[in-house]
Amino acid sequence: MPTILLIAASRGLGLAMAEEFLKKGWNVVGTVRGGSTRTKLHDLAQHHPGRLEIATLDICHPAQVAALRERLSGRALQMLFVNAGTTNNPTETIGEVTTEEFVRVMITNALSPMRVVESLQDLVTADGLIGVMSSGQGSVTNNVREWGRVIAAARQH
Repeated sequence: MPTILLIAASRGLGLAMAEEFLKKGWNVVGTVRGGSTRTKLHDLAQHHPGRLEIATLDICHPAQVAALRERLSGRALQMLFVNAGTTNNPTETIGEVTTEEFVRVMITNALSPMRVVESLQDLVTADGLIGVMSSGQGSVTNNVREWGRVIAAARQH
């Protein structure tokens, strides 16, 4: 059976993907952040004994990425899908977002997923697939409130 490694599979789209891949006969390795209580992914694993493996990973901690790489060493993945992401308070304006918060969001949504891909890519078979799904934070079209303000300010000058 083919195997997919789903980064951030404890809820939302990651969980839905895990369910779908299991239905299609795949084995799934799904990650949850450390300190997480029992998740719906744990419940799903009970219904698919031996086909769903759960690993702990916070993608912002390179040592945890390295530990996952070591744990999966020697295994062949047909797919690696990085789904992890975060957001800040959507009601904050650009001026209200602290530098620390901006850096946290960028590390989680941009730098860390690429580090995960770099670290784990050699586990994916030559005919396999690597996918990364970004947070909506990077979308220009979805952030119309702020772009509307920028355009309005530009028109005044």
